[in-house]
Amino acid sequence: MRKTIANPTQVKGIGLHTGLPSAMTFKPAQNGITFLRTDIPGAKPIPARANFVSSTLRGTNLKNETAEVCTVEHALSALHALGITDVAVEMDGPEPPVTDGASDVYVDALEKAGIKELASEQPLLDITRKITYTSGNIAYSAEPADKLTFTFLFLHKHPLVSRQEYTLEFTPENYKREIARARTFGFEEELAFLKAHGLAKGGNLENAVIVGKDKFINELRYPDELVRHKLLDLIGDLSLTGYKLPPLKITCTCGGHKHNVIFAKILVANTENK
Repeated sequence: MRKTIANPTQVKGIGLHTGLPSAMTFKPAQNGITFLRTDIPGAKPIPARANFVSSTLRGTNLKNETAEVCTVEHALSALHALGITDVAVEMDGPEPPVTDGASDVYVDALEKAGIKELASEQPLLDITRKITYTSGNIAYSAEPADKLTFTFLFLHKHPLVSRQEYTLEFTPENYKREIARARTFGFEEELAFLKAHGLAKGGNLENAVIVGKDKFINELRYPDELVRHKLLDLIGDLSLTGYKLPPLKITCTCGGHKHNVIFAKILVANTENK
């Protein structure tokens, strides 16, 4: 069944890239997941669907003709993990609070608000054969299985994190224990570039894993925290299908926001063009 929250809840903080103060309020709803910029007069709600993605530069950004919201993947990941299909999200700025760089703060807030079932069912993605997508060294696949699992293979030239692979059996409990605390990350050598391009203004050692030349600058929460965070992002981005994911084996190699969204659109097309 579709699900919403029983009571409003709010998360406050600063945006990861903008560094601006932000309050994000979640309210019960019955028309899917939408984002509304309350700081823009006349703004209309933006549906959390793949065809509203405006850019994927260092995050997943949604836009309609009246407003844009940036870096929504962590909040979407928490909603998806808890099975929440319908909620009205109000934001008083362009970007959600980064919190601790993961999704656990959102999970906690949503669970405290309470989750309730609605009277209708969420439509199911109709995947009856293996669906694949590749672009260079990037690869995705989804195929029918007896349970829903996500496998991510992260490869990088940096010797500290050259290869990390993780498989998650997707349940709320497993997500909360294995994925929700995995923080966003960056490489020390990239920080100057990001700052120069107006990004990562709100990033610090409290909300991001920083990979130095020969060591991690801060303490890891998981030994393979980077690949777990990539899975966190993938789960959030695939929620943009607007469909419930059936039992599938979903795999990704070297993916990121841009290709996550492309794959989400492919899955939707596979269902809606039948």
